Amino acid sequence: MTHTINKSTCKECDLCITICPSGILAKNDMGLTVFLPERTSLCVKCGHCMAICSKSSIRIEGISYEENLPPLPANPIHYDEFMKFLMTRRSVRHFLDRPVPTDVLRKIADAIALAPFGVAPDNTEMTIIADRNRIQQAMPEISKMYLQLGKVLKFPLMRWLFRRMMPRDEGNTLLDFLLPHIQKGLYDYTKGDDISRNAPAMILFHAAKGAEERKPDAMICTTYAFLAAHSLGLGATVIGLIGPGINRSNKLKKLFRIPFENEVIQTVIVGYPKLNFKRAIVRHGKRVTILK
Repeated sequence: MTHTINKSTCKECDLCITICPSGILAKNDMGLTVFLPERTSLCVKCGHCMAICSKSSIRIEGISYEENLPPLPANPIHYDEFMKFLMTRRSVRHFLDRPVPTDVLRKIADAIALAPFGVAPDNTEMTIIADRNRIQQAMPEISKMYLQLGKVLKFPLMRWLFRRMMPRDEGNTLLDFLLPHIQKGLYDYTKGDDISRNAPAMILFHAAKGAEERKPDAMICTTYAFLAAHSLGLGATVIGLIGPGINRSNKLKKLFRIPFENEVIQTVIVGYPKLNFKRAIVRHGKRVTILK
């Protein structure tokens, strides 16, 4: 059995039945809490049932109280303190010429291990590059790809075809945002690194092409990476240019040890900030609708 309940310690409080998002727990004819055999295949291993059990009576294969479910801290952060923390975080693209120790990068990975997920906790994989030289090796090829793309998209017919072939959001991003930057020579590596921004470290979030919820999960992981990096005195930002370059090159996948069946979904550059902001930036443009 991959799902079990210790009946000698179970309080029959029904909290695990209530909390399970897939409805795989119920009372049997004897009034005992059990896993429903016909529904256990729906388990996403979120750990909610184990986390809410005061007696640690539930066991699910692959999850343990010792390794995966530490006790909760007594005093979570207050909203006001949380807002102050968010106000001081900025997207950082200018870094000191200073490597980030691997033990510090490991702390970012530890924070991401607390992130929620869509379907499965291990669909999204993470590769951390702490070697600036390795990052630099990839930039000329990625730069060349964008410069060639800029030449192709000079022609109206090609721009029209790209809009027809690509999902609308991706086509708009490419043609309305990236293309003007390419045309201004911003991603020409011979003129400077406007791709990886000379970052000393980089985090790649990747997943198999058919993995469920891989894009939302990668974005959730990215957000946790931002916040963890900021708490460690680091700066970070997403660079959407790098993933497509790696995905189109087996050479670069090999360089970064990305499985060939995987695609890079999000890339975060990380390093010690070179510049310090003096003010927060509050963006009120986002539309908020509250229905009562």
